[in-house]
Amino acid sequence: MNRPRVGVAVALAAALVVSLAGWLDPVHAFLLAAVAVSVVLVWSRLDDGSEEPWPAPPEESRPGARHDVSELGWATFTRSGEVSERVMRRVRAVAAARLVRHGVDATDPAHTAEVELLLGADVAAGLASGRAPTARVLRHWLDALERIGPDTPGRAPDHARDHAPQGRSTTGRQPR
Repeated sequence: MNRPRVGVAVALAAALVVSLAGWLDPVHAFLLAAVAVSVVLVWSRLDDGSEEPWPAPPEESRPGARHDVSELGWATFTRSGEVSERVMRRVRAVAAARLVRHGVDATDPAHTAEVELLLGADVAAGLASGRAPTARVLRHWLDALERIGPDTPGRAPDHARDHAPQGRSTTGRQPR
């Protein structure tokens, strides 16, 4: 016999003994047995308290940028509200790559004037400095990088053309 059946049999036998002995009337004796049976059945359904651990989440790294974008989103700002160093490295790398497409080496001091012409003096100085910008300043920098574009080598942005010296083309091409 299994555990619940033994409990039910013991409860009914106890109710019968209590009822025949005259300690309780038969109705109350069998109600007490019903309560005891309920307790035994509930007790038998309970486990010993040990739980199976949750399975470990998969550690696969699927190709694509979704994970990188999510991770950068969480890592963009520090607790003080400034842009994190990790994001600054990425922004500087994007700036260097876009400037190279325009024939400008951002690390070369001889190209400082061209960097300022393409991005603006404030953006060039900010990217060269080691200070972390605020969100508003970062947005200004990204707007400047977007203006020069990744796919337009040899084309200066509109604000750079407005400040170019007269008689000299900002596109690097000779006028026709």
